[in-house]
Amino acid sequence: MASTRFLRYLAPNVITLSSMIFGLVSLWSTHNGNYPLAGWLIIYAVLTDRLDGLVARAVKGTSELGMQLDSFADFLNFGITPAFLVLTYLSSRTDLPYADRDSTAHTLLFVACGAYMLCAVFRLARYNVLSDDQVPTKIFFGFPTTLSGGMLAIWILLFLKYDPHTSPSFGGAKLFGESFQTPATVWTYFPIAVVVFGYLMASRLPMPKIGKTKNRLIGVTLLVLMTIGYACGFLMRYPEVLFWMPTLWCIIFLIWGQASASARAMYPPPLFPRTPAQPLIRPQEDLGEIVVADEGSNGSPDALPKP
Repeated sequence: MASTRFLRYLAPNVITLSSMIFGLVSLWSTHNGNYPLAGWLIIYAVLTDRLDGLVARAVKGTSELGMQLDSFADFLNFGITPAFLVLTYLSSRTDLPYADRDSTAHTLLFVACGAYMLCAVFRLARYNVLSDDQVPTKIFFGFPTTLSGGMLAIWILLFLKYDPHTSPSFGGAKLFGESFQTPATVWTYFPIAVVVFGYLMASRLPMPKIGKTKNRLIGVTLLVLMTIGYACGFLMRYPEVLFWMPTLWCIIFLIWGQASASARAMYPPPLFPRTPAQPLIRPQEDLGEIVVADEGSNGSPDALPKP
C-alpha cells in the first residue's frame, strides 16, 4: 500500500523533473550555438508541463511538493531559458546592433531579457503565496509563464526556419514557400516582444483557461489542435503550425478581456494581505536536542559528555 502511494505521487513529479532536464539541455544547446535545438527543447518543456498536471489528476497524485517543483521548473524552462536564448542568439548575429557588447543596443537587450526573467519569477511567486480559495479555477490573471515562454520559443523557431542563416533542412517543409525569408528587422525589434510578454505575465489581464468550456464542439476542436501541437512539437517539425494556435488564442482573449464587461468586472486576488501579517513563527523543538552545556560530576559546565 505504501509503495502504491509512493508511485502515485512519484509519477507526475518525474515528468516535472524531466522537463527541468529539457531546460538544462536547452541552455547547453544555446551555449553551444545550436539555437534550433534550444528552442525545440523549450517546446518539449511546454508539452511535459501540460502532461504532469494531467497525470497528477488522473492518478490523484497532486501534492504540495509537486506544486513547488512545478514552479521551479516553470522558472527555469520559461523564465531563464527563453531569456538566455534570445540574449545569446541576438548577440551572436554580427549583422544586428546587439553584437557589440559595449553598445547601447546590447545593454537594452540585456535589460529586456532581464526584465522578462524577473516578471516570470514575480508571477510564479505571486501565484505560490495565494491560498487555494484565492486561486481562480476558470481564468488566468496575466499570461501564464508556460504560454509566454512557449510562444517566445515558437516565434524564434518560426523566424529561424525562414532565416537565410539557418540550415535549409530545419523544421520540415517550408509551408510559407521557399521565397519567404525572415527580414533582419524582425530580429532587431524582437526584444520588444520579450518585454511585452514579460509585462503580460506580470499583468492582471483576465484570460480563460484552455479546456474550461462546456461547449462540446469547442472542446473537441481544442483536443484536435492540442493533438496536432503535440505531434509537431515532439517531432520537431512545422513551427508554422505551432505558431498560429497560441498566437490566435492570445489575440482573441486579449481583446475579449478588454471588450467584455464581465471580464473587466473580474478582480484578481490582492497581492499583499489587507491586514498586517502575523509574524512567522517556526517550530524550534529540534533545538531541544542540542546540549549546550552539561554539568559533569565536578559540576563544571565545560565537562561535556565524551563521544
